[in-house]
Amino acid sequence: MGPVILFDKSAIQSLGRDAIREVSRYFYTVVPPVLLKETLADLSLNPHDIHAARKKVGDIADKVLPVHSKANLPYHALCVHNLLGEHIPMNRVPVVGGAKTVTAKDGSKGMFIDVQPENEAVLRWQSGQFSEDDLKFAAQWRAAATGADLEGTKQQLPEPLFKLKSLEEVNVFVNLMLTDPEFHEPILRWFLGLLRCDRQTCNRVCFRWRLDILQSLHTFAPYAVHCLRVHLLYYHGMMHSILSTRSSNIVDLEYLCYTPFASIFCSGDKLHQQLAPFILHDDQSFVDRKEMQDGLKAMVAARKKVADCEPGEDSLIGRLWVKHRGKLPVRATQKSMTEEESKRLMETIKPIIEVLREQKREQGPRFPV
Repeated sequence: MGPVILFDKSAIQSLGRDAIREVSRYFYTVVPPVLLKETLADLSLNPHDIHAARKKVGDIADKVLPVHSKANLPYHALCVHNLLGEHIPMNRVPVVGGAKTVTAKDGSKGMFIDVQPENEAVLRWQSGQFSEDDLKFAAQWRAAATGADLEGTKQQLPEPLFKLKSLEEVNVFVNLMLTDPEFHEPILRWFLGLLRCDRQTCNRVCFRWRLDILQSLHTFAPYAVHCLRVHLLYYHGMMHSILSTRSSNIVDLEYLCYTPFASIFCSGDKLHQQLAPFILHDDQSFVDRKEMQDGLKAMVAARKKVADCEPGEDSLIGRLWVKHRGKLPVRATQKSMTEEESKRLMETIKPIIEVLREQKREQGPRFPV
């Protein structure tokens, strides 16, 4: 499997179908819910020509789920689970839901992941099928996403006691906040409000925090603190007029909350470019949308000349593979199975398949909820 990559909507939308095929060939894509919601919200861009709007969403839907991809669980839910004590792995792979262990009659076990609701939704959009719920959600979500009055919020905030002049200074200040015990519970409560947690959840988290021996936010809930830090960087940058008050920044921030689940983040958004150096770690890479476009175009052009060509170490794909996989991509060689090997494989998985056939398939909630 190639390195895991996270695209924002502007980046994935800018790629042609040939480029998307190269993405599937060399990368594994983590798909955040915000990308799918942004895509569906385009239905409401042109209410006077719903046919054109449906076609646009269908065209984008063709790109948002490359062959090798998984939809990630929502960051809000992951934060709450983490704050309540559940471990959230941040090892540069997607965190998915719906997996269940299946035990066959002979005692053999397997893991089964059904079709994700997000996949089902994208397949509908690709074929031009949109429900009334889709149309209603698109209008409501876009209104909420573009209706945030961040300039008004900024004006209502008290005047800072001191002036921060750069994002480097904001980064230092936020890091101090996250290590100073005096700030811990207040910013924890502020973040719980941002996550729109109910009172019971807030009380459970705060009770757990008071019982924590180490009293360190980073060990208390590492993933939630990552997301908290993303928001603190933005809001303090906004307070000190370093970052803009553009309403869409609220949506753009969500992408940064999914970076722990990918090695590479690709975007052409200004806010992402500004904050990525302070969010990503040394084992991660930020790739500008234009650089990714050019790198994939070069690969598409090379493949038209030599069908089985592979990226060189001086290419973008080659450099990313060397950094995140320690080697250049190796051309896959197709190995044919003997009849005996095929039979043995089927005998191994047959008991699992039989159990799955006997079980009643649970119908999960549709996306979006």
